Amino acid sequence: MFKSKELNRIFSVVLQYASLSAFGLFTMFPLLWALSFGLSSDGSYAYLFPDSFLPHVADEAGGYGIGATLVWFERVFVEIPFSVYFKNSVIITTLAVVGTVVISVLAAYPLSRMRFFGRNFIFVAIIATLMLPQETALVPNYITIVKLGNFADWLQLTLTGSDAATWKKLIGMNSYLGVVLPGVAGAFGIFLMKQAFEAVPQDLIDAARVDGATEMQILWRVMLPVTTPSIAALAIFTLVNQWNEYIWSSIVMRAKDMQPLAVGVFNDLTGPLSGSQNTLMAAIVLTVIPVLIFFAFTQRYFISGMDGAVK
Repeated sequence: MFKSKELNRIFSVVLQYASLSAFGLFTMFPLLWALSFGLSSDGSYAYLFPDSFLPHVADEAGGYGIGATLVWFERVFVEIPFSVYFKNSVIITTLAVVGTVVISVLAAYPLSRMRFFGRNFIFVAIIATLMLPQETALVPNYITIVKLGNFADWLQLTLTGSDAATWKKLIGMNSYLGVVLPGVAGAFGIFLMKQAFEAVPQDLIDAARVDGATEMQILWRVMLPVTTPSIAALAIFTLVNQWNEYIWSSIVMRAKDMQPLAVGVFNDLTGPLSGSQNTLMAAIVLTVIPVLIFFAFTQRYFISGMDGAVK
């Protein structure tokens, strides 16, 4: 017979796995439903439970049975410039990841390892921005980007005598930097890296200083190698957020050939003049797949980095 402690342990393990399975199914339901919708030849079964969990295709007798078709995924590349949107998303996300990591590291190191007047006040002010909703920064950021574009026009005219407005495309509206710059100095990244730097033993830093290393050498040769998991976690978090970002990108990127996936897919495949819902769901699945693949190969860095930040 089982002892009471062993029964409690078995019950606890079963409850944990059941809870995790239920949570996982709840989290994955939108993606599974969209995948089933995109693989079905007719979208009518997508609204019938539980048939909506499995794709259905028409058979020779005119009925519908369980099966899959890739016709809607092929139509995504025909009906919209998916490859152009994908290229824009890759460029914007890469710039955002690199910029966020660099700014966060350079800001977090002095806040964690240097002593100067007002350090705590500056850190509290940075953290306080987490309490502000993203929408409060839309108008100031929009005005800033427009002014930067106008300044680029003036600078180009002053230095080169040309009024072609080509420099404006680098920093103003309809530019990659216009989307990326407002978000590279985020409070979350600075907080994450500050916590990671504070976990590094002080003896390592003191030994480097005794050897005559400068602060930048300490940062590059001591701090960064030790905090690689936290840097990877920050990069993954930034990548996912930027890849899925819609509001700010839709404001800045008005030109169709500059829009990322989140904006382009929504504008082209929704609304009264949009195509079939099956095409929309297939495009959504294609949009999510790159992030899932990237996270599948880097999740251990994300988990270890977040664990270090919590400690």
